[in-house]
Amino acid sequence: MPVYAGAVLMCLTASHRTHHFAELERLSATWGHELADALLASDGVAGEIVLSTCNRFEIYLDVDRAAVPVVESLGRELQVLRGERAARHLFGVAAGLESVVVGEPEIAGQVRRALNHAEGTGSASPLLQRVFSDALQTRRTVRSRTGLGSARPSLIRLALDLASHRVIDWTTARVLLVGTGRYATSCLEALRDRGVGDITVWSPSGRGAEFAQRHGLTLVSGHAVAAAAGRVDVIVCCTTSPDIVVGPELLDGSCPVTSHLAAQCPVGRPELNTRRRVIIDLGLPRNVDPRVVELPGVELLDLEAIKLHAPLQHLAVTDDAEALVREAAAAHADDAAAIGPAVAALRAQVGDALEAEIARVRRRYDAETADRAEAALRHFAGVLLHRPSVRARELASSGRREEFLDGLQAVFGIERPA
Repeated sequence: MPVYAGAVLMCLTASHRTHHFAELERLSATWGHELADALLASDGVAGEIVLSTCNRFEIYLDVDRAAVPVVESLGRELQVLRGERAARHLFGVAAGLESVVVGEPEIAGQVRRALNHAEGTGSASPLLQRVFSDALQTRRTVRSRTGLGSARPSLIRLALDLASHRVIDWTTARVLLVGTGRYATSCLEALRDRGVGDITVWSPSGRGAEFAQRHGLTLVSGHAVAAAAGRVDVIVCCTTSPDIVVGPELLDGSCPVTSHLAAQCPVGRPELNTRRRVIIDLGLPRNVDPRVVELPGVELLDLEAIKLHAPLQHLAVTDDAEALVREAAAAHADDAAAIGPAVAALRAQVGDALEAEIARVRRRYDAETADRAEAALRHFAGVLLHRPSVRARELASSGRREEFLDGLQAVFGIERPA
């Protein structure tokens, strides 16, 4: 296995392929994030990026070799990957090869946002920035050279396919969209592609006004939610809320605001009948109480049910994509071994200057001001190191590694690795 100079790339992963959805729910809700916080605070962990999606929870780490056993012990409930295997896994995830629906396009945005979030909080080390950037580039290569994902498969599109046995004519269907985040936009696009025109949106967080205005949707809130839920044929839940937001009470006539029968609600009692309704739950943790299926005419399509119907992919296309991922991961590992020591030396030099400046700030200002300044300085250091790390990878892959090493020596006085 190629060596990641001075550090080990590690991935602690749980996905629909290795864990039950109940375990993934627990990881996504609380325990996984508590584990991530504990790992980042551990000695020997230089960086961390958390990737949490509707069918996986993963922690990518930049770990000193001496700390690897500690990390493996803390993350024993997850699958542990190291070095090139960890890079190859991330490249496959970004390309859509590890998704429930192979080639689905949403995962690339989720990988990019995980990287951006870690950069914003200062937890993304140069090693992690480089491997995530290379993963996104590999995704683009796989898409352009194999066509994987060009047909825009996705969980929501598969779910709508499965719901079609109940919704005969989508152009007349009435839909309640629960959620107003990035994934809600994809769900909205999939619904409109099927000709759905009657779409109402509800944001459990109360932040849906701008989303509804931008997309020309009717927004409901408060007392009006129960009435809206009672009149629709399909409810699509794609909110990032960690809580149950749709339960039997919302569908059987209760008001979510007063917890009384909607007949006592200013909006009035929703339609109570045995009309067939489909509820699609794309949340992890789940956003729909499984007890809704006890109501007459209600069918629930959650992630576990959708996974059972995931289509087989064209084997030749998938094989070609996997070959590209293996090649890209091997090239990344070779480049990391070649330029890793120089990038690590640059990081150490910037880190020393950063810690000295933080110490100076803490001597001069009160604790609250110093805390804000430290957060800003750490963020700035991460941003400052990002471009040289990416540029190092670009030059190494184009055969210009020596130019990068010469530049570091000339500008920063960093000696070339032996």
